[in-house]
Amino acid sequence: MQSQWNRRKYPRVPASFLVHCKQEDGPDVGGKAFNLSTGGIAIETNCPTRIGDELTVEFLMPDMLSPVRGKGEVVWSQFHGDTSGDAGTLFTAGIKFLNFEQSVLTSINKYLQSLTS
Repeated sequence: MQSQWNRRKYPRVPASFLVHCKQEDGPDVGGKAFNLSTGGIAIETNCPTRIGDELTVEFLMPDMLSPVRGKGEVVWSQFHGDTSGDAGTLFTAGIKFLNFEQSVLTSINKYLQSLTS
């Protein structure tokens, strides 16, 4: 049986940096990345998101000089109860990258390779 890592189209790598998401018709969403791939990002946040929400996603990966920015779509969202857990997080969400420029995806891929090599 294949591992979950090998079945994924875009393997995920643990990550830890701040993420800012701007909703078209809702509040800004701030959070912290907990994994990243060239296909998307998973965040911890105290702001609710809905599946299907389109966001402008911006984050600064460690050792980068300028932020990464592009459109994304919430593909999963999970509520963790009425009170925050140990990490103070009420929600987690997975955001699929929609139209990130190729140069941005290349930068993300280089960063991911630096973490796994």
